[in-house]
Amino acid sequence: MVDILPFRGLRYNLPKLAQEGASLNSVATPPYDVINDAQQAAFYAKHPANFVRVDLNQKTAEDSEQNTPYTRAAQCIQQWEAEETLIPEGQPAIYAYSQSWQEAGQTIERKGLIALLKLETFESGKVLPHEYTLKGPKQDRIQLMRSTLCNLSQVFMIYSDPQRTMESLLYSQSNPQDWASATDADGVIHQFRPVTDAAVIEKLQALFKEKTLLIADGHHRYETALAYQQEVREQVKQATGQEPPEGSLLSDYAMIFLTNMDDAGLKVYPTHRILYQWPQGWDQTRFEAELFQKYERVSADETFSYRQPGTNALIKLRLKPEATPALPPLLDTFDAALLEETVFKGIFNSTGEALKQGHLLGFYRNEDEIEALWRDGKTVGGFFLAAPSVKLVHQICESGHRMPQKSTYFYPKILSGLVIYPYRTFLNSQRHALSGIQSIQNLPAAHKLTTV
Repeated sequence: MVDILPFRGLRYNLPKLAQEGASLNSVATPPYDVINDAQQAAFYAKHPANFVRVDLNQKTAEDSEQNTPYTRAAQCIQQWEAEETLIPEGQPAIYAYSQSWQEAGQTIERKGLIALLKLETFESGKVLPHEYTLKGPKQDRIQLMRSTLCNLSQVFMIYSDPQRTMESLLYSQSNPQDWASATDADGVIHQFRPVTDAAVIEKLQALFKEKTLLIADGHHRYETALAYQQEVREQVKQATGQEPPEGSLLSDYAMIFLTNMDDAGLKVYPTHRILYQWPQGWDQTRFEAELFQKYERVSADETFSYRQPGTNALIKLRLKPEATPALPPLLDTFDAALLEETVFKGIFNSTGEALKQGHLLGFYRNEDEIEALWRDGKTVGGFFLAAPSVKLVHQICESGHRMPQKSTYFYPKILSGLVIYPYRTFLNSQRHALSGIQSIQNLPAAHKLTTV
């Protein structure tokens, strides 16, 4: 059984921002993992309370064990709460959140909601992953959780509902003036509003009780939330001598964004792999000799395509029958899995993750960025993948298998800074985020988990 809950989110005080001549556009950002150094600096300059100062605080030459990007992020949240730049929602809410953009001359809209999810292990079968993760981002995010005592951004999840119940409940009768709005650098319009109607919330909770949720984006965030949940529960157990009841701690929950896979607005795009340098002992001649032993050139897309340095054309490839790897059904025709098995493992005797960690490989979605690499001679080759269908992603998940990391790109990204889920009581309120659920702040003073 899947449990979603309303919560008292911590949100930017939009009337206060308006008085300062600012808006949600001034403070909201893309997710931390798509922000480069130049963009980070630009967001810093955009507004003193821009969300990048929390989600991706800049490193400095003065950093120490006591003064880190994580401690500064926590200080920003505390300062913004104290000056009421961030304020708590008046009552528990589920948040309607839609995104609209132009594609091929048409307007596309993706509708969804933001709520809390009672965390489920993957073994429960209620929440399914679809790809593997990298270690570095999880270490970074859990340090940020420990310092801020906040869940800062949502895990993007999808579910199936051909009847489109959520859409009719949240979007059929809303007043346009109720929505906060922001437009990102790609021209995507983000609209957001709290929904506190108890009857609507109960219907939404009933809808998701028997649903299976698939993680579309944010695997690192979900696995980090699971690790943080266990960390907190163990510390509470040590402090009290008792196992906390299931669902009794604020860290037993995480923020999620939910959208319907039966909605035409759900789009998935590929993530391409670009080689900056050849692994030690390899060059273009040796690599291509190995590649064309496994693959033959064809005129139509069948697997991934290979692009040579200094060229514009893509070489379309078909796997030769004798080179077919032992992969599970569904994955055995999936180009990201074939690339991982036949090239990264089968030729380089490595993995995509290891090549990325060695700064030999990059994952790219933006065509302009890829063309700049080719133009500037910063690549020795690349592998271009097709976009998997939502149905295929769902089928692979249900089969119990996972795709290689960065196999999918669900566009557009969820805007960061819309709402925060605090793992603690608010500075200026006695009511915490989940009415009736014990906060870790209720522990005896000597056992307060201020660093968790």
